[in-house]
Amino acid sequence: MFWNRHARAPLPESFIFGVATADHQCEAHVAGWDDIWDVWERQLGLHPRGRATDFWERYPEDIRLAQELGCRAFRVSIAWSRVEPQPGRFDTTVLTHYRQLIDTVRAVGMEPIVTLLHFVWPPHVQERGGLIAADFPSWFERYVSTVVEAVGSAVRYWIPINEPNGLVYGFIKPWWQVEYSSPPGLPSDTTIEDQIIAVGNVIRNLFRAHTSARLAIKGRLPDALVGSNPLPLGLPPWLQRFLDRNATHLRGHDELAKQAARLAVRPVARRPGTAPAPSPAVALGRELVSILDPLLKIYSVVTTGVTSNWWHLGMAGRLPEFLCPEDCIGQQDFVGFDYYWGVRNLSLNRIARLLDAANRHFSGAPVWPGALYDLIRYHARLFPGLPILICENGSVVKADGVDRGTYLRRHIDEVQRAVARGLPVVGYLCWSITTNREWGTFASPDNDFGLYHIALDSDPDLRRIATPSLETYRAIIAMRSASVAK
Repeated sequence: MFWNRHARAPLPESFIFGVATADHQCEAHVAGWDDIWDVWERQLGLHPRGRATDFWERYPEDIRLAQELGCRAFRVSIAWSRVEPQPGRFDTTVLTHYRQLIDTVRAVGMEPIVTLLHFVWPPHVQERGGLIAADFPSWFERYVSTVVEAVGSAVRYWIPINEPNGLVYGFIKPWWQVEYSSPPGLPSDTTIEDQIIAVGNVIRNLFRAHTSARLAIKGRLPDALVGSNPLPLGLPPWLQRFLDRNATHLRGHDELAKQAARLAVRPVARRPGTAPAPSPAVALGRELVSILDPLLKIYSVVTTGVTSNWWHLGMAGRLPEFLCPEDCIGQQDFVGFDYYWGVRNLSLNRIARLLDAANRHFSGAPVWPGALYDLIRYHARLFPGLPILICENGSVVKADGVDRGTYLRRHIDEVQRAVARGLPVVGYLCWSITTNREWGTFASPDNDFGLYHIALDSDPDLRRIATPSLETYRAIIAMRSASVAK
């Protein structure tokens, strides 16, 4: 049946619209408060965050702008490296700052949603082994407990670890990438086997760390709502089921290694002992492999459980215990996820662009709003009875020929569609309130997600300039509906 979006009922009054941001992407860099991404940017020669948006000093302005927009939630993250600049030494001045920030959110009638690790951690944690260290969950729990003690009474929604499924790519490098896509990266002489061992360890540790954090939060705040926000690929539902099967049917580390190797090892037409100057047959084989690279990339992704929605599969008790310990199952009070890009079919070109978007090539990313509805339905079936919060959704100025205002209307229309059919979506957070520093890049329209534009690299005053998409989102919030005029 044709679904007329203009006939959809508005979202309920209780629905929470909001915006989001993150510490490394908006807080200015300060010497002595490095995080792992500051170190990474220097190592790889990436563009440093610099002042970013100067959110540390200007957060009252951005909170006011969100409140004037009509938002009822403001998601922020706390910088672990600032809270604990040295092992076991916690900075009370920093904790007071974050308490004031959270109180400012509450004072204007918005719900603070707090993330505790948004892709960054202190260098001293990395020096002791980082995310794969046996003691990482206990280090994280100590930090979380300290934050909760300082700011907890003002916070109801908590996200301990942002996009945990993305963190594995600091430990495994897909064969078509020159560098790891995120820190910490592994030494150049690391074997494929060691990469895969590291991936298994980090997956298990992330579940353990999240569980320890949730128990610490709930121990002090029994009514707190703790969840997480993996970023699933926006694939057709049948293909998502295939990816999930790859993960849920893993029988042990050897099976994980076999699957993950397809992601890490480039298919090469070469025989053992081939001389440096290849024979014509081998050279032709390599050329054919190169021509087939897009298809091989897709094969590498869809045949390994590493690229599945393994986080929520673990929470649902569907991962093997060697990846998700039994006591980590079900450790969430709401179901969160992020969604940006997707495809409705198996067009090789569009799937290739979906993979490119993972490396921050956003302007060509494929836009498919229908995948958001599919993901809502998928998670509602996986976790019956739990509320669903869309923790991030948004676009650069224009992606796939679609401007940000149109993108927001189409995606929020899918949220309305889901709610109209009884699916328990309670909120939607737009990424992001302002232009943010996109992880080591120069600011440009191709990586600017901000409802308010900031010329990060050219405006010394970092002025917040309203974009056309801001007015679109304002109208959507006011009407609680995507049926707004263009």
